[in-house]
Amino acid sequence: MISERTERKALNGTRRLLIVLPVAAVLLALCVSLLACTRTDPKPAGPPEKVTIAYAPTNSILAQVAQARGYYLQEGLEATLQLQPYGKLGLKEMLEGKADFAICGETPILFAIMNGEKISIIATIQTSNKDSAIIARRDKGILTPSDLKGRKIGLTSGTVADFFTDAFLAVNGISRKKMNVVVLKADDLPDALANGEVDAIATFSPFVTQAQKKLGNRGITFYGKDIYTQTFDVVATQEYIRRNPGKVRKLLSALINAEKFVGENRVEAQKIVADFNRMDIAMLRDIWAVTSYSITLDQQLLLALE
Repeated sequence: MISERTERKALNGTRRLLIVLPVAAVLLALCVSLLACTRTDPKPAGPPEKVTIAYAPTNSILAQVAQARGYYLQEGLEATLQLQPYGKLGLKEMLEGKADFAICGETPILFAIMNGEKISIIATIQTSNKDSAIIARRDKGILTPSDLKGRKIGLTSGTVADFFTDAFLAVNGISRKKMNVVVLKADDLPDALANGEVDAIATFSPFVTQAQKKLGNRGITFYGKDIYTQTFDVVATQEYIRRNPGKVRKLLSALINAEKFVGENRVEAQKIVADFNRMDIAMLRDIWAVTSYSITLDQQLLLALE
């Protein structure tokens, strides 16, 4: 939840961002330059270097394709993909030293920076303006955003859905203080809504689709595609990046190869990811339709963080 305490810390957090983001931008520019110079180089000599990447099923499509297609090994990396239910938990694993890289939304990254963590964003690999949503019980009389006022809404604190909720309520003239917020784990939200424990939930993929399927025509979904574009970003500690620039370059090269494959082979890429996660491919296609997959580090990320 975006609290008054967080607001008081915003200035310090912004100062940290002004330091962290330029470092990441310079790093990415350096890596891209190196990639341009070495795309025709032979495969790296010697044994592959080991890296661990914490990821969630739907926030890291390019990372999964790179693993399945062998792009990490081509670059000289032996990558272990460490599955987490959602990005915030992956970031936690990375901060605890259990992973070298994490892929997550920008909101947990921002909170971590504001809490003093010295991390850098290496690249954005996915964006979507329909990944987060509020799903509500139509059968409880919720038909418009204004009907959410005073209702019990479940969400996972410190995630992109937490920020999305604040933005959505503000745009629709609803004070968060007028809501009865229930903090739940992301994977518990669809059942909590279906069982009537809450009147609505604010969540993200794949839990949006799961909740929609559980409710059927009893539910209604509110998106905010004109309110908020969500980014999914690769992050690491600044210390790790300083010590391992070669691994960062190799990781980016593998992800760029995956981006090219996904762009040219959409159907095959969807099957790879569905098999990788043992996910229903129809659900994956719904998510895919509202998501962009490309390696960037641009103004959109800065605006989202601001």
